Amino acid sequence: MSTGAVRERIVFRLLEPSDERLIRCFFYRLSLDTIYRRFLSPVVPPADSLVRRLMNVDHCRREALVALDQRGIAGVARYAPFGKDGYEVAIVVADDRQGQGPGTILMRRLGHIARARGITSFHATIQAENRRALRFLQRLSPASSFRFVDGVIEAEVPIGVRGA
Repeated sequence: MSTGAVRERIVFRLLEPSDERLIRCFFYRLSLDTIYRRFLSPVVPPADSLVRRLMNVDHCRREALVALDQRGIAGVARYAPFGKDGYEVAIVVADDRQGQGPGTILMRRLGHIARARGITSFHATIQAENRRALRFLQRLSPASSFRFVDGVIEAEVPIGVRGA
């Protein structure tokens, strides 16, 4: 009999139209704090308009990847057009999976997809006190730049071969 923990398998793939129910269920794996940090405001999950917006992926200009475990979606990373020529990136990982690697894998894979499509950097808006997210982006892409604007941190995250 083994006393060591068994690592549960996680599968990574593109978000699919049939994932709407999984997206709705995913909200219940997130604490109110995690939801607030992801959406920068309180969100009552899972509002139909928000779910429709999250499912709006064309796998070109709007992309989303999911991490799936036995409980369903464990994390989502996405990018979408931002401003004139930019792309905003967002990531959220279930509280019970944070710090275990799915976020890093999601962001690296999303970065590879974006780079193949000619995207050279991501924009991210982060709450100023979210030090964990800032460290995550710095580790992922050391050339990232950060500036404080209107109570949040605006980050530019270059996508390189070794970066995001």
